[in-house]
Amino acid sequence: MTTSPLFWPLPPPLVLVPAGIVLLMTLTATWGQLSWRALDWVYLSGQVGVQARLPVVVAAGAAALAAARLTRPSLVFAQSWQPRLGRDVPLRHVTVVIGWCLSAYLVGLLPLTAAVASQGAGTPNPVPVLGALTGFAALTLLGYLCGVALRGLIAVPVAIGLVFVCTSLPLVADAWTALSLQLPFTPSLGMRESVPLGLYRLGFFLLLATAAAWTSVWLLRAPRRWSAPHVTAVVAVATAAVLPHLHAFPLVTYAPVGSEVCAEREGVRYCVHEGHADELALIVELAAPVFAAYGSSEAAPAQVRDHSLATGDDEVLHGTGHGVLWTRVHPGWDPYQEVPQASAGWLVPDLLVCGSEGVAGTGGEATPQERRAAVLVGLQTWLASRSFPGSPGAGPFAEAAPDEVRDWIGRNEDRLARCEVEPEELPWRP
Repeated sequence: MTTSPLFWPLPPPLVLVPAGIVLLMTLTATWGQLSWRALDWVYLSGQVGVQARLPVVVAAGAAALAAARLTRPSLVFAQSWQPRLGRDVPLRHVTVVIGWCLSAYLVGLLPLTAAVASQGAGTPNPVPVLGALTGFAALTLLGYLCGVALRGLIAVPVAIGLVFVCTSLPLVADAWTALSLQLPFTPSLGMRESVPLGLYRLGFFLLLATAAAWTSVWLLRAPRRWSAPHVTAVVAVATAAVLPHLHAFPLVTYAPVGSEVCAEREGVRYCVHEGHADELALIVELAAPVFAAYGSSEAAPAQVRDHSLATGDDEVLHGTGHGVLWTRVHPGWDPYQEVPQASAGWLVPDLLVCGSEGVAGTGGEATPQERRAAVLVGLQTWLASRSFPGSPGAGPFAEAAPDEVRDWIGRNEDRLARCEVEPEELPWRP
């Protein structure tokens, strides 16, 4: 019998089954994103690492199984003293697994890549992509090392668990981000993963891949002799795993590359990143009725700006003081939900003014502070609903006519700012 060079020296099912699982997992995880709004290349660059989190676990388990089956000492052709068990055979094992599983993963990303290309906003960020793909290979090698070290089927769950923990740690603490595949969140247009962080991750995974491959070969040879380069590689990996906990890397940086596209209505200027130009008309359509329903032109912001245009945290944090409402346009966002709520939230005071600790209600056990907070919540809900003419009302403003509410706001704007209005004072309530 002859084996295709695409699989040799592994049995085809040992490669095709995990590759099929990886492909199915990737397609399933990304299929729902194909119809998302505001997709961009920066987001896709980050998703290469995010979506690899579980597929690489499958690849590591497959590599551990291959090592456990084909290098265990009970096999007559796998004795450590045999020349054929030099570095070529074990590295060939893991190369086949990595090649098939990584290829399946990249094929699974093709539909999402096509969806992003059709919108074409921003530019790809190669450093996170290279880091994620290198990490995929390195963690698969780590799984193979588990199989070589344990020499039994117990290596498969050990490898799966170890790699799963490695890929999940960034969700626990930011320091682990430099040692894993992804950020705790995915940046989008206007943001970039920090270059030092991305380069450190890439270097760490290159070291890990080198040390794991070298150690796998060393464990399979007899007699085992340490070499200076091998020891250096292992020590370098251990050192590199500690350094991010001593010096924290910035996760992302602002990168507002590109021009802005603007429109103006009723004294409010609306601006978005050129990559989000298709969203501008809808933002204006949803936000303008909210500001108009409030009535006071002085209460409306001077500008509504896309967060992708921001150049720093201070600009966003102090936006209120400069009359700027920042709106985060991101992949998968729902403008019909987010724009009206953000616009109404700009006009209505925060519930903290009421002293109710964010709690609002008009029930029998509600405190006076909570009852007054319920007026603000009701007003914000009513204002947000103005984006959708004909929508049924709800809460204490349900029966109010728009002109009546506008006049009432004009008479009570100062009291609303201090959260002094009781529900019983609303003139349209029976």
